[in-house]
Amino acid sequence: MSSNAASATKTAPVHPAILSTFGPGRGSGSSEFSAWAYLTRPRPKQKHDGDNDGGDGDAKLPNLVTAHANSLRIYTVLPNAGTLALTAVYDNLAGTICSLDVIPFGTGGNRQDGTGDDDDPFEISEGESSCFDGLLLGFAGHPRLSVVYPSAPMVGSGVGTGGVLLASSIIDLTPVLNEQSMGGASYLEQDIIVSVNTSSTSANNIDPTVSVVLGGGITIASFTLHKGPRPREGLSIMNSPSSTWWRVASEPHILPLASLASKVRVVDFGDANKFSAASTSVNMRGGRGTSGTAVGTGPCLGHGFGDILDVAFLSGFTESTLLVLHTNPKKGGGRPWAGRLGRTAEVPLSTVGDDDKTGGDGVVLETISTGTKYGLSLTAISLSVHQKRSVVLWSLLDALPADAWKLVPHPTDGVLVWGVNTIVYASSLGKIKCALATNGFAKIGCPNGLLPPSFESSYRSTSVYLEPNPSPLPKLSLQLEGAQVEFVTENIALVCLGNGSLHSLQFHRSIDISSPTVMSLSPLTHRVGGLGVASCLSILAKKCHANSVGKFLRAHEAVAKYEKEEGNNVPDPEIQASGLLFLGSRMGDCTLLAFSMNIPTLLITSGLDENEESSMFESGKRKFEANKSVSGSNRSNKRNKDNNKSGDENENVTAEIDILQLEEEDLYRDTDEVDNYATSFSVVSNEDSDVGDVGSSPLRRSIRSLSVCRTILALDSLTGLGPLGPGCYGPVATCPSLTKNDNETLHLMTDISTSMFNSAFSSAARHYIMPCGFGASGGLVILTTPGRDNIGSSILGESDLCNMEGAVFGLPRSNLVLLGKGDGAGAIVLRGVVREGIEEFEEIELEEDKSDEMEVDDSDCLLKSVDVLRKTKLLAVSEVSFGSKSVFSVFFVESPSSNGNPYSIVVMSSDHDSDSGSDINLEVVFVHRISEVPGSVHGKLVSITPMVADKKTKALSIGCVWSSGHACVYGISVDEQQVDSTKAVGAKHKQKGAENKTVSFEVSEWTLVGNTPGKSAKAWEDQQKGFYGSDNIVAMDLFSLPRQVFDAQSSSSPYEKMHEACASSSPLPDPLPSFLPDRLSMHGTWCEGHNHSQEQIFVAICRRSGKLEIYDLLDLERSSEDASPIWQSCGCSHGASVLAHSDQVIKVRLPESHQVEAAEIRVFVTGPSLSLDDENDAERDAWMLRSLCILVNTSLGDLHLYSGCKRSSNLNVEFTRIPLGNVSRPSEEAGRHLTKLRRKGIVSESEVTEFRPNRLHRFCAISGEDGLFAATQRPLWFVSERGTPTVVSHKSRHVAPAGGRPVPVSGFSAAMPTLFQNAGSGFLTLHERIGRIGSQRLTLYSGLDDVFSPHGVLPGGGICVQKVPLGVTVRHIEFIDDTSVSTSSRPIYVMLISREIEADQSYLNDDGLSPEERQRIKEEKEAARIKKQVEADLGGFDIEQEWVEEIEREDCFEVDRNLGFAPLIPQRKYEVWLVDASSQFSVLDKYELNDFEHGTALKSLFLTNVMEDSDETPVKSLFVSVGTSFIDQDGEDLASKGRILLFQVKKAKGKGQGVDRRHTPLHLNLKSEKEITVGPVTSLSSLKSEDTYRVVVGAGAEVTVEQWGSGKLTQVGFYHAHMQVQEIVLFKTFFLLSDAYDSLHFLVWRESDKSLTLLAKDYEPTQVFAAGLISRGGAMAFVCHDDRQNLKFFQYAPADAEARGGNKLVCRADVHLGSQTTALQSHWCQSSLLFNSCTMPSTLAALKQQDALFGRLEDDQRFAVTFGTTDGSVGSIISLSEPTFWRLTALQSVMSNALESNCALSHRAWRLFRRSTSRGGCRNNDRKKGVIDGDLVIKFVDLALYEQEDLASSIGTTVGLLMDNILEMQCAASLI
Repeated sequence: MSSNAASATKTAPVHPAILSTFGPGRGSGSSEFSAWAYLTRPRPKQKHDGDNDGGDGDAKLPNLVTAHANSLRIYTVLPNAGTLALTAVYDNLAGTICSLDVIPFGTGGNRQDGTGDDDDPFEISEGESSCFDGLLLGFAGHPRLSVVYPSAPMVGSGVGTGGVLLASSIIDLTPVLNEQSMGGASYLEQDIIVSVNTSSTSANNIDPTVSVVLGGGITIASFTLHKGPRPREGLSIMNSPSSTWWRVASEPHILPLASLASKVRVVDFGDANKFSAASTSVNMRGGRGTSGTAVGTGPCLGHGFGDILDVAFLSGFTESTLLVLHTNPKKGGGRPWAGRLGRTAEVPLSTVGDDDKTGGDGVVLETISTGTKYGLSLTAISLSVHQKRSVVLWSLLDALPADAWKLVPHPTDGVLVWGVNTIVYASSLGKIKCALATNGFAKIGCPNGLLPPSFESSYRSTSVYLEPNPSPLPKLSLQLEGAQVEFVTENIALVCLGNGSLHSLQFHRSIDISSPTVMSLSPLTHRVGGLGVASCLSILAKKCHANSVGKFLRAHEAVAKYEKEEGNNVPDPEIQASGLLFLGSRMGDCTLLAFSMNIPTLLITSGLDENEESSMFESGKRKFEANKSVSGSNRSNKRNKDNNKSGDENENVTAEIDILQLEEEDLYRDTDEVDNYATSFSVVSNEDSDVGDVGSSPLRRSIRSLSVCRTILALDSLTGLGPLGPGCYGPVATCPSLTKNDNETLHLMTDISTSMFNSAFSSAARHYIMPCGFGASGGLVILTTPGRDNIGSSILGESDLCNMEGAVFGLPRSNLVLLGKGDGAGAIVLRGVVREGIEEFEEIELEEDKSDEMEVDDSDCLLKSVDVLRKTKLLAVSEVSFGSKSVFSVFFVESPSSNGNPYSIVVMSSDHDSDSGSDINLEVVFVHRISEVPGSVHGKLVSITPMVADKKTKALSIGCVWSSGHACVYGISVDEQQVDSTKAVGAKHKQKGAENKTVSFEVSEWTLVGNTPGKSAKAWEDQQKGFYGSDNIVAMDLFSLPRQVFDAQSSSSPYEKMHEACASSSPLPDPLPSFLPDRLSMHGTWCEGHNHSQEQIFVAICRRSGKLEIYDLLDLERSSEDASPIWQSCGCSHGASVLAHSDQVIKVRLPESHQVEAAEIRVFVTGPSLSLDDENDAERDAWMLRSLCILVNTSLGDLHLYSGCKRSSNLNVEFTRIPLGNVSRPSEEAGRHLTKLRRKGIVSESEVTEFRPNRLHRFCAISGEDGLFAATQRPLWFVSERGTPTVVSHKSRHVAPAGGRPVPVSGFSAAMPTLFQNAGSGFLTLHERIGRIGSQRLTLYSGLDDVFSPHGVLPGGGICVQKVPLGVTVRHIEFIDDTSVSTSSRPIYVMLISREIEADQSYLNDDGLSPEERQRIKEEKEAARIKKQVEADLGGFDIEQEWVEEIEREDCFEVDRNLGFAPLIPQRKYEVWLVDASSQFSVLDKYELNDFEHGTALKSLFLTNVMEDSDETPVKSLFVSVGTSFIDQDGEDLASKGRILLFQVKKAKGKGQGVDRRHTPLHLNLKSEKEITVGPVTSLSSLKSEDTYRVVVGAGAEVTVEQWGSGKLTQVGFYHAHMQVQEIVLFKTFFLLSDAYDSLHFLVWRESDKSLTLLAKDYEPTQVFAAGLISRGGAMAFVCHDDRQNLKFFQYAPADAEARGGNKLVCRADVHLGSQTTALQSHWCQSSLLFNSCTMPSTLAALKQQDALFGRLEDDQRFAVTFGTTDGSVGSIISLSEPTFWRLTALQSVMSNALESNCALSHRAWRLFRRSTSRGGCRNNDRKKGVIDGDLVIKFVDLALYEQEDLASSIGTTVGLLMDNILEMQCAASLI
């Protein structure tokens, strides 16, 4: 090849594609927004809707809606234990959700025939109108909103015609913002602030009003949501019925803010704020201003409202009234920040007097410093959107604290202005009613009018000032930043702080109108763990839900009542409110709580002076001493340090109650302990108390009653991953090699000396481990799949076999496992035994036995038990007992026969000791030959169903499908009779050991006919002629369910049925109507316990035409010819989106280019297994988490999963297709590989047999779950995640490459010997192993405990996620890849973590100085201040200069103990951990970094010890390198510095403890440290050049190459970047340097002169967050992820014209990712031949032995990058070949137009590159595009076959080629 050709090859474009492994919706339970809404069930009637409307309290609970990033989830609260069932997931939306609001009464209507709308998917109730809620979603970026409604069927992120979020309106406010921003581009990126007024929607039928703040306060747009006609799905609005409606948006009205600002004046808004108004009217330079100064007047550019921080609607007004929290542009404007808090206003000491008395003679008035001069304003605006009118009602100008950040509307009157240090309550008329200080810093940001008087004489009881927590409650030391609040009642609100602690905010109103309202904040002694940081709080506390919520609390309160003391006769107070509380977090887990609040009760007070309260602050905790004096006199508690108290500290306040001591300790308790009883500071009484009775005392008010929390109960928790950091590959946990003594002690299941299984594994499978969460929710997530060594050590043992092609059958009661041989001649028999406490299998040698005889009915030969197992082919085996001591094993076998009937049914008995001479303990007792049906020919057997037992009739049924197109059901009945009964219908067998009993067997046969020769031509014309015109039966299944599942409900109301059932005290036959239209909650048979008497056997058949029919077996027994299906549907094998029952022949669209039929179907149930214990609430909810599913395996290899549901009370069950996003058909590459093997003679040409062994295996109770295992080309587990079916890939150890055999796993059995401990949860698999074709490996598993663990998540995408909570923030993790440290039985990892702690600031409460010392220091500061002022005046400097105001700010951050105390502040402590992955990542050793030292980089690397002037060969050693940076306590005034720490893992002397006694203890040994002065160390990498290992350090703007030698690091090379080194990625000797502010640099290391040379760079100033490499063959591309969530792909192409002579990196493609990530890590792309292996090296080596040319193609030499996002999702970026790329590009284009998208958003627009606004002039306006959106393309897999044909034909290709391209893309993106 010429040099030009080689260069062209290396610079060929790399075509990228992005594909999510799982999105934030399915991958994590984290939530950023939440709300309660009626989406899957109708809203209760009008009397139930409001709290004041009464009602019986039996209204059904609404759905819980959560939103996070670009995903939306809908949950249903199950009625018994409060479990959250996942109803619908909408993932990968084309936009990031930034607001979530509920639109009550969003859609509804009546039926067209007068009884209701039978086509309305929301219609449930019969004969009445039903209304459902809608959702208003706001999206980040360009201001857009969508009014959406879930469509039916509500399953999954739907494709095709169902399962999408329908949008009635999409409001794009981008043009409005562009016009109002006057050309500014940065405003387009500000998230919108949305407020919805729905207070009058239900009561007065007024349309909801929505107001949106655009561009961070540029303008406000308002619109209404009025009723509009709702079209039926697929119809236009013109053709839609008018009786159904939904909410549509009106034309937005833009508020004239500039005009409104001119109306905002300083007005008298309350007596409490007169002082503020007076101070505002005074000019800051001594002049007098007018009291009517308008906000918008003066030389100010803007609309006059400054920055708009928040908006909210007021209740109680006829017109919508909008509250706006904003700044005053005349006083600085801009958002508040910490530097502005210390800037105080100066006002005259006296504000009353004539003008001639104030400075008339030039005398400067005496002034005092007051509150902040940058107070916030609150303005009320009345809106009329229809009339385009807005009026200012009132305004609180500069009257609110500067630290306010949120508005919380009161349910009936006013609003809460929520600040960091204060809470202010303002009424609807603009009067400030009260203000509460939450800590001692509250005065810092308060304006003058809210400051408390500095002297007691100015105190007035009717005035409103900033006040501390009222007595007898303790003063507060809380900061409210990030706190979430929502009202429970008009006087009670629940508050959740950022750390998860719950508090109660209560209003205490006095009967006297002149007395002010008082707020109190008290803790609930409950802290929710695992949150990290609270993000949302949603409360459901209406009276109409009281009974539903009370059911959750009733059992808990009964226990609490029982545990009361016997002598306590005080009755419990009445419950004021109860409800559900959902607390969500985007950083971690979410929790659902049930709570109840008592009515206000009296507080009993006792004397305690404030001096004592102040003196009890030792170590940051307030500890109150109980008053034990009978007379109630005060007890003094003097400080030991200083007994002299100042006058301020000796002020008397109201007394505290004795029980406050416990409450205060709980307030500062750092645990998650839950107090389920009443809060400790309240003494409940049976006397009625006036909640508004408020007492007064100087500077602190008191309250006399309080509502306390009665119960807080955790109902459920959603495991959230939170932000995901950079991960690594490595083993996690394996079964270690142990001695015999260790085996006995640790109770392991295998033993090397006696068992055929070996617990010493030859190699360990890799997992992908990532840091997750933050703070208390932090830890690790392990991405894994079943089948590998994982946390639970699920693999108990494995053994290699040969020539085992048949299925695996288990006989649990007989303790046998049968393995069918490949030649069809017999089986291997394994027996489970327990020897000396060790469980093992032993092989039984089968010898021919001539003494075994039996009675045979119409048989022409005799069969022995040994002959059955040695000479016949086992097709189906089952074991039954029917509750008696007799155990029978039923075999369906194929054996040579002279009469052409090779199939037989053989029954063996194992209830006695066999005397046949063998050890199998089985004896043949009955044989039945399968005969021909009269008048028809069976042909050959095509498939056989698993056997199903019916305990009522003591019969066993099995189904067979024949090549003739007919199907038969065989019933084997068992009858036990006395000896005197001489006549038997079938064969009889006398039991040994049971004297007077015989057992008789009878076989019955019922035939289901396929095509008949007499079929008329007209009937053929009714269907499509040809392949799909045939009615041949091609697949069959037998299953057991209650009959009511397939019955339509009666026409009576579901509520009437429930009331009737409750009144009759009879079990509810079906709780389904209360959960419509949710998926089928498994027929509700929990009411009948575990009595299966109502279950019966059904027969499901699928015909070649695609028709699915379900028969009742009882109907077939009566007359198989006259039996009609009880349920039938068309389109089964064609991938139809819905399978609905229809009694009539419906014309369905059939595929045109494919002849496909169902090869196998299976009806199964996914969800929790039902225990045999007593029924409880959790057990009843478990029934409702079970989903009835149908899985169809087509002749093309596709898998179609359907889930059953009922959408209306009078309709049959229908099955909706669940999108899997998984290609299950064989790959084209596997077919090519099989051809190569046959050409080489490795695989012989096998005869094509018509019999197809079962590949779909139902299982029960594996680790407490039911589901199905699909042994297809890529094995899958079908399980349930909170009631939603999902799939998990099964990967095997040392599996053979695909292509050699049809499927990798040929055998599966969940029937384990009963004598094994794991019999109820274990299973066996038989898979093809590496080596000679035809060799297998048998693996024994203990279960799937790691998949179904309490902290596990099943996100889809074929993987399962295991979360390991550690309670710290893991920053980096690295695997110690050194055999001297890590072993397969003990993998060792090193982690860089940070502890998020709350630092104590109690030292600020009391500085320990005497009053004289404080006064002296104050005078010194005042003198220095005056001196600075004089210097400023003489020097001509402005007093506003920063160096002057430094002294002023020092006085502002003092703690005012009259208001509260210093709060805890978050701090961070960094550590390096050495952990053991074999014991749940237990910490072996740790190293703490210095104070104010931050860990920034971690890398496990090799370094070569280079000795100068030495002839010794350099030796490399493994080091753990850590990069740090120092940040000073007071801020970063100077440039930061850092350190490099080098550790080595050493083995300590001594022995381990506990389980680790077999391992040598390890510890971290600090070998060297080096200070870096050029900046913080942000990157560490390993460079290998000429067999020398060095470390590359990125610090500040410098890149240095450090060499290890003589015990220290020495710099040998450097490169100076522009701004800040973000990351360095190395490949060979090339460097990809990412600058945090200056994009990418491409460097090369030259060993000859130890230099770093710049080859090319990107000249656009891009802010880089992460960088990585992808490659395909010789072509490589650089991936850059920027601050705007974009991905750009560059190449180094010196010959390209755009490269500017090779100095510039050429941009090849760009795309908008939509998520933020911090690392792009490379991984090798798997081929579809290797996808089934979890031990990739061994399978790859075997593949190269079979095909020596493998790996030479470019597709075999691909590297992709993997990333985890801050939203909790995981994805990959891969490179595609040229033909695949252009083919998928065309498919992506047509799919974006053909498919309906969620929320009416455009995927094409979502993926467009987002240009930077800060440096917008540098980049060309042309977008490169050129990236495949894998999340959109993969939806092609879940479309119906005829839709796939349409899309494929539109782009000129075939469905098979597209499916194969998507499969290879999916395999390449696989992480594990």
